Amino acid sequence: MKRSFTARGCTKEKYLMAFLLGFGTMLFTLLPMMFTEHGYFIYYGDYNAQQIPFYSLANDAVRSGSLGWNWFTDLGTDFLTSYSFYLSGSPFFWLTVLLPRGLVIYAMPFVLALKHGIASLTAYAYIRRFVRGKNAAVTGALLYSFSGFQVFNIFFNHFQDVTALFPLMLIAMEENINCRRRGVFALTVALCACVNYYFFAGQAVFLILYYLFRMRCRDFHTSWRKFFGLAFEAVTGSLMAAFILLPSAMALMGNYRISERLYGADMTAYTDKTLLPRLVQTLFMPADPPAYPNLFTSEYEKWASIGAYLPLFSMAGVISFMHLRRKHWASKLLFCCGVFALVPILNSLFQAANSYYYARWFYMPILIMAMMTAHTLDDENNSGFTGLKVCAVMTAVFAVIGCFPAKPEEGKKAKLFAMPEDVIYFWVTVGVTVLFLVCAFLIFRRKKRGRLSSIFVVFVTAVASIICVFTTTLYGANSVGYAREYIDSAIEGEDEVWEEVADDKFFRIDISADCDNYPMLWGLPSMRAFQSVVNTSIMDFYSYVGVPRDVASRAKLSHYALRGLLSVKYYYKEKKNGFTYEELLHASPDSSPVSSADPTDENTDIAVIPDELPGFRYVGETDNFEIYENTLYVPMGFAYNTYVTRATADDKSKLQREKLMMKSLILTDEQAERYSDIITEYDPEITVGLSRETYKEFCRKKQSLSAKSFTYDSHGFTSEIDLDSPKLVFFSVPYSSGWTAEVNGSPVDIEKVNEGFMAVRAEKGSSTIVFRYRTPYLREGIIISCISASVLAAYVVIFRRKRSKGDYPDHKHFYDYESCEKIKAAQEYCDSLFNTKSGKEEK
Repeated sequence: MKRSFTARGCTKEKYLMAFLLGFGTMLFTLLPMMFTEHGYFIYYGDYNAQQIPFYSLANDAVRSGSLGWNWFTDLGTDFLTSYSFYLSGSPFFWLTVLLPRGLVIYAMPFVLALKHGIASLTAYAYIRRFVRGKNAAVTGALLYSFSGFQVFNIFFNHFQDVTALFPLMLIAMEENINCRRRGVFALTVALCACVNYYFFAGQAVFLILYYLFRMRCRDFHTSWRKFFGLAFEAVTGSLMAAFILLPSAMALMGNYRISERLYGADMTAYTDKTLLPRLVQTLFMPADPPAYPNLFTSEYEKWASIGAYLPLFSMAGVISFMHLRRKHWASKLLFCCGVFALVPILNSLFQAANSYYYARWFYMPILIMAMMTAHTLDDENNSGFTGLKVCAVMTAVFAVIGCFPAKPEEGKKAKLFAMPEDVIYFWVTVGVTVLFLVCAFLIFRRKKRGRLSSIFVVFVTAVASIICVFTTTLYGANSVGYAREYIDSAIEGEDEVWEEVADDKFFRIDISADCDNYPMLWGLPSMRAFQSVVNTSIMDFYSYVGVPRDVASRAKLSHYALRGLLSVKYYYKEKKNGFTYEELLHASPDSSPVSSADPTDENTDIAVIPDELPGFRYVGETDNFEIYENTLYVPMGFAYNTYVTRATADDKSKLQREKLMMKSLILTDEQAERYSDIITEYDPEITVGLSRETYKEFCRKKQSLSAKSFTYDSHGFTSEIDLDSPKLVFFSVPYSSGWTAEVNGSPVDIEKVNEGFMAVRAEKGSSTIVFRYRTPYLREGIIISCISASVLAAYVVIFRRKRSKGDYPDHKHFYDYESCEKIKAAQEYCDSLFNTKSGKEEK
């Protein structure tokens, strides 16, 4: 007698198993790297440059109660709104707050494993509604938790927070419609909105599509009454998250990145010719590492999260399901998602119609794909071979493409097998894909013969997931040598750094390229930062002086005047080749291995800092950095005697504007008229060219007009200054509507000057200037959240479950199998055992 994959035991649900497999599988892949990196998990790119510093900085902020203004992110920004995209609304981050700062980075790989465990758990709970076999549902859960999308986004880390919790939204919708469970959907909407507002916008679109395709199904007992109840909960849940959504939304209004839109032909076709084949490839082969598209090399969409591969089964289960069940709601929904992915304007709807291309919504249809695969494994009438054949053909197609010659350099011959950027890695992924297809073939063949063990498939899928993670991460992960260098210089370099720059006064530092967020780990304010979401005044300012500011603030050394304006006191130059300043300074052209380096290049290893940054002098070095001190350092808070109008400044080049700011404030015509009694207009034509010498002169003048003290915390700052006449006192703190100011206890107006910063009027003599900060719209958001929560509670109480005549019976599962009657009878028998008090005796 055949033993079916769908044979049922009378065991309880396998939630714990799903969680432990997801958690353990991820942790197992991370442990080798942790062992070689002294307990840390050091990856590359954004994980090192953002995730590690952000977790450390945020832990410091929360544990010290510094949840207002954060002085260690770029030039200063609001903590809640800047980190709501990353971690401030994530329950996984708040778990790490329980740990002391010294353990947070060690805990990050365990938290990452926890996210995968939760993703597997929630995916199991969702898939189990449509798949009879518990082990098949666990298999589908692993496919979701370790899909190509998930593996790709280890690089970003905080994306895993979203994917771990997303299945709860679909479960809550099903519960609301089919079990009349009120309030749960609103709570899951609120939770997901808090975790990440960007992904929440895409989830709203997907939930609408999901409802539209489910509404006509015989197992989805909806009605107009239930629809309006669901809509009410969606709105209420969103409003419950207003305490984080409202401040974040208002803070983003001035960010030009969210206002970019698609127009014309760009709405219907992608300009990058490699994008569509990359999308197809990612369905059938393991994901390429972020920033390194391999077969279809491109400079675009390198961080777009293009990944959808399901470990072991690829698209075999999905294609077989869609072939056998063309009219099934899941088939129609997935086809619709495919259309959305191929049309730019439709794809952009998942990111608030923004023009930037991202595939960061793929995890949602991937959950449906995982359910389809689990369904295929569990359905006796679905052999799986149809999809397997398609996968084999597509793998062969990509393997043949990998044999194509790349365009040769001029004067050289074309060579076969040269199309992939990294030939060895490409053939490794092809080999892994073929191995998985062979394993899938054996699984489907045993299933057809009725000799397949479902628990065996679960553990084979777990092993395949481990291989998929290794395939991508080991290629992308840095070498042990780099990891050790990063640990020494960034994570464990704080004590060494503080010895060199101990100072009572506020100052900022600058640092070499590729070390963007090191100062966050050291607890030092810095003008260089890699953080996508900062105060919009920072973006306005950098745009005005010609410094690109999209995801990072990286002013080149040619913008030397910014170091004076922004109170930069030290510059840290990374030692890349192990040569010290003194060695390079005295090396002969013949003996120095870097003597031919370009002295104007800020990344060169020659000690050119004193030439490129006027006023900076070498003062010492650590094991990893040379340290330069700014002798022209102007303390935070200095006064101006003169101004220029915005129109006058606009006539100057962008590079000259920052030098002009060291002499005069840039004011609007209205501001100039308002303060004409204390400040005079400056004619920049008097100083032709605004040279380095005039810049030095301006800095020395501002040193004499600077504040004698400056203290700060997350709630504001206090400055004391002595003036010989009334003046406008400037602070290079980004302007925000959340600031209020007092001078000697009296409220004063804050002026937005120099295209993004703040200034206040101070009178003659000694003045104490106090700025206070509160997050804009946070109070209003909290009020909305509290009212919404009260409304939801009242709604749940008033409209509690009432069964009326003609109602459908509640149900949690709907398998929709065209399977043999014996299986159905066996399931009914098992269910009857659970519903009988004397179940043991009957068994």
